[in-house]
Amino acid sequence: MNIFASNTLGAQVFFVISIFLSIVGFYQFEINFQSLGLILIGYFLYGCLGIVVTYHRNLTHKSYTTYPFITKFFSILGCLGGTGSPLAWVAIHINHHRKSDKKGDPHSPLYQGIKVFTLNYHQGVDENTKWKMKHIIVDKFHQFLHRYYFAIILLYGALLYLIGGIYLMIFLHSIPVVITIIMSNVVNYIGHKPLWLGGYRTYKLNDQSANNWLWAIPTWGETWHNNHHRHPRNFSCGEKWWELDISALVIRLIKI
Repeated sequence: MNIFASNTLGAQVFFVISIFLSIVGFYQFEINFQSLGLILIGYFLYGCLGIVVTYHRNLTHKSYTTYPFITKFFSILGCLGGTGSPLAWVAIHINHHRKSDKKGDPHSPLYQGIKVFTLNYHQGVDENTKWKMKHIIVDKFHQFLHRYYFAIILLYGALLYLIGGIYLMIFLHSIPVVITIIMSNVVNYIGHKPLWLGGYRTYKLNDQSANNWLWAIPTWGETWHNNHHRHPRNFSCGEKWWELDISALVIRLIKI
């Protein structure tokens, strides 16, 4: 058994540790513009560049192409976000689209409820899912990230500690990780709650996917979720002029 490989239990433990360190940070250190800036930078690196721009819109939906070194570097940033390796994340999200708001959907609040916030994503990978992710499942680099997922996180934490002590570990990693995980699951939950404040549906689909203007900026544009379920291959989830999608702005800078 490879203890460093990406797995659900390990992600849950890492989430709990990150919450604990975040609480310690708020009690032990002064909260100022520097610490808030580090949190925002970390959340942008892991949540926006890693998870949304790369894991979601590139590796899962292949909605744009970019230079290979950018994909590799941003995939590492995604690993540091605490929601699993690219291989694990892509498999789970493909299952979500295949079974949206039906039995077996790992994200649906209809079946999972608030358990989505516990990273409770136990999923098998059947042949249909493997076929849809064949572009990444055979990739040696992403196999490496999956196999040594927690080793990468530990090495990164050690590097931050050597540079700036426990302060840098907490404000550039632990707190941004907590925010990244929570916001990822805000998308999973509120993105399928059309009656929540800020929610509306542009398209009538066979699921409960909903847009939500209230959470669009904090989630880097991911809560234009009904739009995304209608056009999953679009790199921009915002369709109307006022549906701001920060991740799409980033993608426009890096796509080729």
